[in-house]
Amino acid sequence: MENGIKERKKKVSAENKPVKQRQPKAEGVAEKEKTAVKPRKTVIKVEELYREYAKLSHGDEETESIKVLKGLDFVVKEQEFVGIMGKSGCGKTTLLKTLGLIDKPTKGNLYFCGKETRKLWNDELADIRRREIGFVFQDFYLMDSLSVSENIMLPMVLDKKNVRKCMEKGKEYAEHFGLSHLMKKYPYELSGGEKQRVAISRALINNPDLILADEPTGNLDSKSGKIVIDALERINRKMKKTIIMVTHDPQVASHCKRIIFLKDGVILEDLRRKGASEEEFYEKIIERMKDL
Repeated sequence: MENGIKERKKKVSAENKPVKQRQPKAEGVAEKEKTAVKPRKTVIKVEELYREYAKLSHGDEETESIKVLKGLDFVVKEQEFVGIMGKSGCGKTTLLKTLGLIDKPTKGNLYFCGKETRKLWNDELADIRRREIGFVFQDFYLMDSLSVSENIMLPMVLDKKNVRKCMEKGKEYAEHFGLSHLMKKYPYELSGGEKQRVAISRALINNPDLILADEPTGNLDSKSGKIVIDALERINRKMKKTIIMVTHDPQVASHCKRIIFLKDGVILEDLRRKGASEEEFYEKIIERMKDL
């Protein structure tokens, strides 16, 4: 009987014991967890990168090497918009061609999305260039024998994608860049700004990880140039594409989030925009260009 009374007392005691309430997380901690951003993927990693060209004499005998890029080190993460600036002959275009796997480094390492490019076969490099990198050039490089529609679809056609899918994607990008009414025209019938928008559509058609642009506004008037740089900024911000762009124009460069200044084949400065406005960043670029 005593045992029964003890058991009932234990039960009542347990029922009356206050339940420990779970404390809510501090507001700041909860907010941090909500807004936690996963680390961004490294698209380009350059280590001690050198690019040299052989200088030949009249007798076609190698006499000396011209060092264009001299031990560059930098990293580009996904969704960055990076400008490359410097005087003519400083190595801007050579660097872009090397990053685009068109030229091979003389020395050093170049990684593309974690792949060490010097260990890849030529066919593998060609596949990356066609599928994972989009190119936009100053001179457009459209094929005059093809219509606007065919020029846009060309990378997908070369990849032997389904014809209907090619046409659907081509139409989608044409609408996005205001080219729908020009799809049956040929490049020689277009203005410079229209040609560059076709080239941008072609660069995006395979949904690449990286867009490389070499002086994309160089052959355009100011109005067309503004349309093109606004399009590139939109591609970076809304489509979340990584862009590396060579330019000599500080106004165009001010749309970037970061500028790598080259001088005599080396990095003079890696300038970050951070919280600066476009106008403030423009002023910083102008000031830094005095040292080039």
